[in-house]
Amino acid sequence: MSQSIQYKLYENIFIETNIQSPDYDGVILIVYPEELNISLPRHIGSFVEGIRKLDKHIQKVATVWHCDYVSGGRIILAPTGNVTPYHDASIIKDAVKKGMLRALDAGVKKPLLVVQDIVNFPDGQLIGILGALEAFYIPLQMRERDDTKNFIRLGLYAEEKKTEDFERVIRNAIALERSRIMTRDIAGGDPERMSPANIVEYIKNSFAGITNITIKVIDDEKIIAQEYPLLAAVNRAANHVDRHKARMVELEYKPHDSSRVTETLMLVGKGVTYDTGGADIKISGKMAGMSRDKSGAAAVAGFLKACSILKPPHLKVVGVLCLCRNSVGSDSYVSDELLVSRSGKTVRVTNTDAEGRLAMADALFKLTEEAGNAMNPHLYTIATLTGHARACYGNYVAAMDNYSARATNHSARLQFSGGRMAEGIEVSTIRPEDLAVNVGKCKGDDLVQYDTEAKCRNHQLAAGFLIKVGGLEDKNIKYTHLDIAGAAGIPPEEPTAIPVLTLCHAHKVLL
Repeated sequence: MSQSIQYKLYENIFIETNIQSPDYDGVILIVYPEELNISLPRHIGSFVEGIRKLDKHIQKVATVWHCDYVSGGRIILAPTGNVTPYHDASIIKDAVKKGMLRALDAGVKKPLLVVQDIVNFPDGQLIGILGALEAFYIPLQMRERDDTKNFIRLGLYAEEKKTEDFERVIRNAIALERSRIMTRDIAGGDPERMSPANIVEYIKNSFAGITNITIKVIDDEKIIAQEYPLLAAVNRAANHVDRHKARMVELEYKPHDSSRVTETLMLVGKGVTYDTGGADIKISGKMAGMSRDKSGAAAVAGFLKACSILKPPHLKVVGVLCLCRNSVGSDSYVSDELLVSRSGKTVRVTNTDAEGRLAMADALFKLTEEAGNAMNPHLYTIATLTGHARACYGNYVAAMDNYSARATNHSARLQFSGGRMAEGIEVSTIRPEDLAVNVGKCKGDDLVQYDTEAKCRNHQLAAGFLIKVGGLEDKNIKYTHLDIAGAAGIPPEEPTAIPVLTLCHAHKVLL
């Protein structure tokens, strides 16, 4: 008999204990290398072994086969390929996503995914389900034009004796995917659909009726100029268009019982809705794709969404989205300007295309001041900040700790969590010269926005600038900078929603 437990995400999601249930029209099975000795459901073990002998190609690409022993009479075999000790959980996510996309291409509308428990990957079941859900993602602007779903129902197969633990995994997966949808929607929306004003509206709608999240929006031009002067300078050329005016969005998650809070997370996200480079304009086609420069703010919003659903009792979370647009025009801020930051330190502009650090600087300083009264605070900046991070680490996140966070090996913990959650993290070290290089060069200058003569360590010196302008240089407050420039997803790829999963795992947000 079939036993189903229903959840709702896009449509209906069920736990299914009968691999021959008539409620589905195709089964997706992940094919692991034989040497891993992964047990298969008893109905299909011999069938899959026969296919292995018939066609070794099933170890390379997802294939569709007729099979009388499964729902719908067809099975999609999705291979991981060779699995080595150097692989992380991404190998599972990628295999499941490819298998689910192949099933959709074959016309499957009611897929049943066999979610195996893999000793090598402790969170493999969770990551497999997330890979399947990722395959179903439809970009926001497509959904708004046509709300047709690409599947009717999703079954997740588990042996009957394991359904209780499996239910918890699914609850986590659904919460995380809702959070990643929010992140992808904001990051992937075009510069008009996700202008600062429209992001504010989207966030308000997304958190409507949720009582553990409070939202504060600052949209007054004079207040922003006074309290966030560096961001105001970046946005100056965009101020004549109302929907492009800067907005500061402060989100706060509080658990029901504040006495149980043991850690306060304070996150600042870069939300440049479009980056032309400003007066130092991007050329030779380098401007295309710059609507993704808001991926840091999108990730902060997504993490708060996860907290609102999963309700971690031990965390208080403050998230600040620095929403602006680096336009070009007669009122653009330009190199050689001397700006006065919220901290009172002067900053000499040297390259208007290094706007991200300015956009986040004053918000970071504000949170640094507030952290003094917070329970066990940890500050983050999350941004698509430097092409140098991408050049150094490819499509992985560069994680950098200040001395306080490094004392707890925090970035190493993020790297561990990233490996478990299929989000690659590389640890990069902030050294004394990365702070020193940001000291002003001209008389009276406290800081230089960017050392144009720097030949290397560009992503580390950006972190050094944030430490200095954020008032963190001499404070014993944990701070981690995440440069996601290489990992956030570049068109035509969909946004990755990195590092939402890593943060949820590292800070024990999951059920």
